[in-house]
Amino acid sequence: MEIPKKIITVSLDKLSYAAIPLKILSQTDSELSICTGFIYQKNCNHYLITNWHCFTGKNPENNQPLKGDFILPAKVQVPLHKTKSPCISWERYNFDLIDEETNPKWLVHPKYKQGVDVVALEIKVPKDIFIHPINQQDFENFEPTIADDVFILGFPYNFKGGGNFPIWKRASVATEPTIDYNLKPQILVDTASREGMSGAPVIFRRDGIHGLINGVLNDDTIFGEIQNFVGVYSGRYTGDTQYDAQLGIVWKKTVIDEIIDGKVVDSI
Repeated sequence: MEIPKKIITVSLDKLSYAAIPLKILSQTDSELSICTGFIYQKNCNHYLITNWHCFTGKNPENNQPLKGDFILPAKVQVPLHKTKSPCISWERYNFDLIDEETNPKWLVHPKYKQGVDVVALEIKVPKDIFIHPINQQDFENFEPTIADDVFILGFPYNFKGGGNFPIWKRASVATEPTIDYNLKPQILVDTASREGMSGAPVIFRRDGIHGLINGVLNDDTIFGEIQNFVGVYSGRYTGDTQYDAQLGIVWKKTVIDEIIDGKVVDSI
């Protein structure tokens, strides 16, 4: 007698669908590295957002290979949300990073180029796929302040939170968010981040009473939890050991629109 399968209903945070584990592949489909990305929607187009160093395999500060034996990255493998019931499933798709002449296909920042370690690759999403653009999520119009909690939704050492769902790594805002750290559109967060989290979306969350004016309730006051998209994580400052500083770099969310609107294709 066949025992019927039991379907378990689970409650998932909608933002867990937004972060995507990425595999960077060579021209022969060998795996070069792992990282994190997410989809951003603009003008009816969809863009895969991650770090410049993920797509190039190079350090954006000196253009040198991150690993000893450099192999040209040629594709990115992306698991996309395929079905919702009776079970959640994903299907993997490969998107080209370079054309036939090995020229890059991704967009870079129009002013800073690779100096902003964020890229946007336009992708054609199949019609039968569920997509979860980060800028289509339910966010409140509040921004983080110094010492606020934020979360990096990524895949440290390729660990996953079940299926292709991310690990929510807690961090705290370490520099004043209204100031561009190092004269670039970035802030620092205090967190013990690891390889594989590069390119992850960073989410701000806070509980309590929000939007008071001089301590007084008003029409914009919100009770409970608020959240917003902060930006793109891109690694950390390191010293002599992996425990030094533990300061992660987050590029402000404004750079994504600047990259897409600028339409500057990388020329590396």
